[in-house]
Amino acid sequence: MQFAFPDVLKLLPELMLALLAVLVVVGDLFAGNASEEQRFRDAASTTALGLALVFIVVMLQGGFLINRLVDPADAVGSGIGGTAIRLLRNLQSVNQPGNNILLNGALLVDPLLMIGRLIFIGSAFITALLAQDYAHADNPAEFFGLLVFATIGMDFMAGAGELITLYLSLELASVSLYIMAGYFKREAKSSEAGIKYYIFGALSSGILLYGLSLLYGYTASSGAANPTSFSTIVLVMTRNGLSPILLLSLIFIIAGMGYKLAVVPFHSWSPDVYQGAPTPVTAFLSTASKTAGFLMLARIMIMAFKPLAGSAAVEGSFGGWASILAIIAALTMTLGNLAAITQSNVKRMLAYSSIAHAGFLLIGLTAVYSKGTGNFSDFGMTSLIYYLIAYTVTNLGAFGALAAVSRVVGGDDLSDMYGLHRRNQPLAAVFVFFILSLAGIPPLSGFWAKFFVFQAGWESGATWLVILALFNTIISLYYYLRLLKAMFFTEPLDDRKISVPGGMNFSLIVTALLVLALGLAPQVFLPAIGTTTHLAGTTTAGTSGGAAQPGAPASVDPGDPNDQPAP
Repeated sequence: MQFAFPDVLKLLPELMLALLAVLVVVGDLFAGNASEEQRFRDAASTTALGLALVFIVVMLQGGFLINRLVDPADAVGSGIGGTAIRLLRNLQSVNQPGNNILLNGALLVDPLLMIGRLIFIGSAFITALLAQDYAHADNPAEFFGLLVFATIGMDFMAGAGELITLYLSLELASVSLYIMAGYFKREAKSSEAGIKYYIFGALSSGILLYGLSLLYGYTASSGAANPTSFSTIVLVMTRNGLSPILLLSLIFIIAGMGYKLAVVPFHSWSPDVYQGAPTPVTAFLSTASKTAGFLMLARIMIMAFKPLAGSAAVEGSFGGWASILAIIAALTMTLGNLAAITQSNVKRMLAYSSIAHAGFLLIGLTAVYSKGTGNFSDFGMTSLIYYLIAYTVTNLGAFGALAAVSRVVGGDDLSDMYGLHRRNQPLAAVFVFFILSLAGIPPLSGFWAKFFVFQAGWESGATWLVILALFNTIISLYYYLRLLKAMFFTEPLDDRKISVPGGMNFSLIVTALLVLALGLAPQVFLPAIGTTTHLAGTTTAGTSGGAAQPGAPASVDPGDPNDQPAP
């Protein structure tokens, strides 16, 4: 295993994040006699500025902000402009096929990781702004340092190309989030949330680790070199066929990841933790953490377990992990929506809403292989990534609006939302905006997210699952409209005006604009999202930078040994 100096560019965002975490913690040591509130705000501001800088670097590196200016063979001048072009060319060189494997396949710096970095760093940026004015805890620099380290862990989760990297990155993100959930030690609910999250997280990590060890044993017993690599695993699986150990490994991995994703029947921790954790932390948990889990699950299912993919289509080909995930999706969206109806606490309501959305997201994952052919579906993967982006932005905004209310009224029950439009009309309007997007009302991003996922599921043959999802969408309208009724048609219990600080205001405006942009012009984002179908060196429509258009036919099978990177 070698690590050359050019590889530094591949890890540049993570290295910058690690440096940012150190600067935040060390900078707080020189705060002198500053008050706890001032220290918290300074740490939040430093973190937000640093995350914004790293976000811009990823935009440049992935070609999202400025695409390649010149062909690599073209000569450039020696002036400032030529130097800038060379720097940009070197920075973007890591995003080219054939140059995206790091540390012998331990990390895959491909378009899927680039999209993941933008989601995680952007979510951390919004979370830092929300936390800046929400509440103040002891040792503020440690809180934001943990936020940055959790972001690093999620980055590695999205880019993991083998089992050890996958597990270590998951633990780095999870341990940071355990502490953040219970960071406000003076609040009993926060401490309870941290303990519950830790207990369930430790259980799920043990289950996942057992599944990964079985998978390692299956591959190592064949005498293959580098038995932890996804590409090696799929080669051995294709050559040696199935075995009971392999099937048991699949079940344990899905169960372990199920806890992380809060899908039924592994969801019981989610409502309590979401309610007890500080609202900005809940926003980060429900979005970035869930997205990282889905990207990691997609990696291992598509790249390592392709021979066991099967289909969610009932007609003749029902089986494999696609059918298991389809059944979990059906239970998750149904239970999540039905349980949300009875909730009187808005955070618990949104927690069960998040569970239901996890079910919708699983539809996209079950649709990544086309019906009958077993070939990789560009549009199935594109629909999943689009849903993850739209869900992340919308849920960050919803929890951000809830944080703005709860910091003033001191609670987040449904009764605390009564008459919100009289206490802060713009805030109520923005809150409605996010709720309607979660409900899937056009033309907001939530509508297109569900539309694309439902279309992908239908084309993959999972018609029964799509029909059930449509019924669940109708069910969800009840509790979403119930929340809107409380804000606009119920007399407030308290006439105090609700002011929104600058950081929260900015985060709400940014997320609202993104929800609107994703909804009004999804075709602008599809080309970049479509490149994520290029998993670990596979050759699909996405490799050329073209968009995976709705209904595009499946093209290449990523499980073909000839398409896998060398272990």
